[in-house]
Amino acid sequence: MADKETQEIKERVAQAIRIIVNEGLIEWSGHLSARIPGTRHFCVLGHLHEEGRSLEETTAEDIVTVDLDGKLVEGGHEPPGEVSIHTELYKARSDISSVLHTHAPAATALGVSGAALLPLNISYGLMFADGVPVFPSACQINTPEVGQELAKVLGNKNAALMKGHGTVSVGTSIEHCCSVSLFLEKAARFQLMATQFGEPQPISAVDLARYAGRKWDSEESRQRFWAFYGGRLPK
Repeated sequence: MADKETQEIKERVAQAIRIIVNEGLIEWSGHLSARIPGTRHFCVLGHLHEEGRSLEETTAEDIVTVDLDGKLVEGGHEPPGEVSIHTELYKARSDISSVLHTHAPAATALGVSGAALLPLNISYGLMFADGVPVFPSACQINTPEVGQELAKVLGNKNAALMKGHGTVSVGTSIEHCCSVSLFLEKAARFQLMATQFGEPQPISAVDLARYAGRKWDSEESRQRFWAFYGGRLPK
């Protein structure tokens, strides 16, 4: 039986999964996790593929507790097959509290295009002005060794493209982590649209510097974004 704090984290993870499904970032696969403060454990969506349920129906009962070795601690499902994404990023990055793997279509397509994500939009492109790394192996992250390779590629960034596979994002909270992934997909879609008109022209270095101190990335702003996306969930 989960304690009160763990149960609250499970509820938030489940709601976040419903949001990112509703926004088109994942369909039948993908997973989100959140650390349990002061422990070596985290909560993550369990392995549900065999059940044939849509992830838009995710509840707290679908979220399991796992340790940093990838072992099930509590819950009614096995950890996801790619639990090493979560274990190895948490081990490598003490500054992060949440990890999300999606199969967001535009960002996934960008990852195999050979093109870099460009800073084209001041609303959601500036977060990635210093670039988004690409994990070059089109493979599942199903061993600690491959998870460690992913952690090296991610470095100190908040997002990476996974060639032929999807995206990974991290953040200081569930809301931060999911906002990074949502903005990454929006930036990739915007770039795709821009290429239909001609050669995209990135925001200049002068203008990037002008927006460097913008406070959209504050926790207050993240909560506003989250309230917006939560309000779009089906009633």
